[in-house]
Formats: sequence, structure tokens, C-alpha cells
Amino acid sequence: MKTKSGIALIFLLLLADFVGAQENQFQKFSLKEAVDFAKKSNYTLQNNKLDVLSSQKKVNEIMAMGLPQVNATGNLINNIKIPVQVVPNFLQSVMGGPDNLELAFSRPFTSGFTLSANQLLFDGTFFLGLKASKEFVNLSQLNFSRTKIETEVNVSKAYYLCLLLDANEEMMGKNIESLNKTKSDLEQFYKNGFSEKVDVDRLTLQLSNLSLQKDKIHDQRRIAAMVLKLQMGMPVSDSIMLTDGLEDLYQTSKTMAIEEKANYSTRIEYKMLKQQLSLSELDKRRYAVGYLPSLFLFGNIQRNAFGDNLGSLYDKFYPGTSVGLSMSLPIFDGLKKHAQTQQARIGITKTENDIKNFENVIDQQVFQSKSSYLRSSQQIEIQRGNLKLAQEIYERMDLKYKNGVGSSLELTTAQTDLENARTNFLTTVYEYFVAEMELRKSLGLIN
Repeated sequence: MKTKSGIALIFLLLLADFVGAQENQFQKFSLKEAVDFAKKSNYTLQNNKLDVLSSQKKVNEIMAMGLPQVNATGNLINNIKIPVQVVPNFLQSVMGGPDNLELAFSRPFTSGFTLSANQLLFDGTFFLGLKASKEFVNLSQLNFSRTKIETEVNVSKAYYLCLLLDANEEMMGKNIESLNKTKSDLEQFYKNGFSEKVDVDRLTLQLSNLSLQKDKIHDQRRIAAMVLKLQMGMPVSDSIMLTDGLEDLYQTSKTMAIEEKANYSTRIEYKMLKQQLSLSELDKRRYAVGYLPSLFLFGNIQRNAFGDNLGSLYDKFYPGTSVGLSMSLPIFDGLKKHAQTQQARIGITKTENDIKNFENVIDQQVFQSKSSYLRSSQQIEIQRGNLKLAQEIYERMDLKYKNGVGSSLELTTAQTDLENARTNFLTTVYEYFVAEMELRKSLGLIN
């Protein structure tokens, strides 16, 4: 008996640990908390952050080219057959002999060690390349900011969609509950002979359709929640609860001030185009300074050894040291740099055209999103009134039917109108939030 009690206790402890682990994976988020979580955990954002870090390391790589370059080399050579040099016999007048002498100027074994250093003193392309790499870091940082904005927009839209489906499912559940009660009363009337079978069948069909729609909305809600978690960068298998409500978010958003015109410089895409223009101008300058000379300082320290065999090779070293300057001056490259400069100028003109075009795009986006925002903000109250009116009509039809002065057709028609009014209202609410988000984005108010 004690053994069974012990096993039961262990089972309960394990079950408690499992439930606790499941609760640890259950997280609650407001809209702001969801956006903040995404900015830390979204995988695309993390990769963009790594791109910024990579571009910073690229600057270090280019800077290293301007620092001293030190290299050490060594060799060991076995001259199996020593090359022979033929020279005039300069001793012939004194000692006689042949007209030419055959001389070998090496030993069977040679070895050498060299320590060399080079320092860049001047190269116009290097300094411009270093400046361009730093500008590229700025472009990477702007791209990271752009992805943060896109992440906030995507997370917000997914959050709104989840709330919309929650509200839709809740309202439909209440209507099904009310209609079930009416159907129960109607079945009792039918049993007592006060109603017809077709009336019961009509309500049964209506309830079946509503139940199917509710199940479909429930599945859509689960999918929308997974999309939200995917955008946030959290495991899609974890549970999530949304703490904000549609009505609270709507009341908060109504206080947003609408600017008349967009400030181009606040749009991150505009900043990126300006940054690209700076890079194109640096590219053009890089080809221009390519005609300037390059100057290097170099130095070498050598240690050489010679021997008839390996055993005596390193008995003595012969040192050698040298320092000097080297200069490279491009004279004619077949007009290569000229063609590259022309290409860079064309690239600058194209970027300038892109900037002008994007200014028009911003104006169009602001106009469109503002129109959608104002339209949806006006229609949302109208649709709210329509929903309230449809609810009152349905309740009156339900009451009339229960009192025997209304038909089941009138009741199902009122139910259908109520469903349409609910769908129209919730759709308008979602359109409002999407339009509000797009307006903030087009005005450059999302950072």
C-alpha cells in the first residue's frame, strides 16, 4: 500500500513539473510588448544586425591595408647540379689559358631567411575606399532600421488580425447561444402543435451554417496566431495570449494627429537612397584619384647561409639589410578609368532620378493612406451603428417569434442581417487599423 502511495506521489510530482513547464511557455503580450519582443527576437532583424557587424569588420579589413604589412619567408635549396656561368678569361693575359672561364657561383646547399615590411604612405584610392566602407556601415544601419519598421508593421497587422478573429468568434458564439435558445423554445412549440416542422428545420440549418463559420474562424485564428508568433520570432508551438482589446486600441489611435504633408527626410527609404547617392559619388571620386601616384616604404632584413652539406650549412650566416621607397604612377590604362568614371556618373544620375521618383511615391502613399484612414475612421462608427441596429432588429424579431406574432423566415433574415453587419463592422475595424499603420509608415512616424 505504501509502495502504491509512493508511486502516485512521484507521478503527481512529475505531472506538476510538466504542467509548470507548459505554463512557462505561455506568454501574454500587449501590442507594444509584442513589437518590442519582435525587435529583439525576429530572425530577419538578427541577420540585419549581423550585417551591420559584418560591415564594421569590413572597415577594419580595409584599414588593415594602410597599416604595416610584415612578412617572413625562408627557404632551403639543394643545388643538385649547380648552374655554370661562362665569362671571359680576365686572367688570360697573366696566366694564359682558354678564352672563357666556366664558373659555378653557388654551393651545393643554400638557405635564406627574409623579414620584409611594407608601409603605405599615400594612395588616394585607399583613403576613399576607407571612407566608402564607413558609409556602407551607415547604409547597413539604415537597412537594419528599415527592417525594424517593417517588423513593427507586420507584427501590428498580425496582432490586429488576431484580435479581429477573436471578436468575430466571440460575437458569433453569443449569437449561436441566443439562436440555440430560440431553437429550443421553437422545438417545444412544435411539440405542443404551435409551430411547423419547417420553422424548426430553418433554424437548424441556420445554426449549422453558423457553427461551420465559427469553426472556420477558429481555425483562421490559430493560423493567424502562428503568423504573429513567426513575425515576433517566438516558437510557433508556444501559447500566446493578447492582452489588448480592439476597442482600447481604437480609442487610443483616435488621438493620433494627422500631418498634412510628409517630411521626406523622415522616411528611412529616402535616407537609404541619399546614402546610396553618397556612395556613388565616392565611387566616382575613387576612379578620379586612381590617376595619382601610390607611394610605399619598404624594408628587408636577410640572413643567408651556404654549405657543402647540411651539417655545415648553418655554421655561418651572411646578413643583408635594405630599405627604400617605391612609387607607382599610372600613365595610360587604355581609358579604363575614364570609362569607369562615366559609369559612376550614370549611376549617380540614376540614383538622383530614383530620389525624385520616390518623393512622388511618398506623396502618393501619404494621400492614399490618409484617404483610407479618414474613410475607415468615418465608416467605423457607421458600421458600429449598423451592428447595433441589426442586433436590436434581431432581438425584436426573436421576441415577436416567441410571442407567436412573427415568422421563422423573419427571424432567420434578421439573423443573416446581423451576421452581415457584424462582418462589415469587424472588417472596417481591421481596415481602420491597417490604414492607421500605413499612414504612420508613409509619414515616417515609425522608428
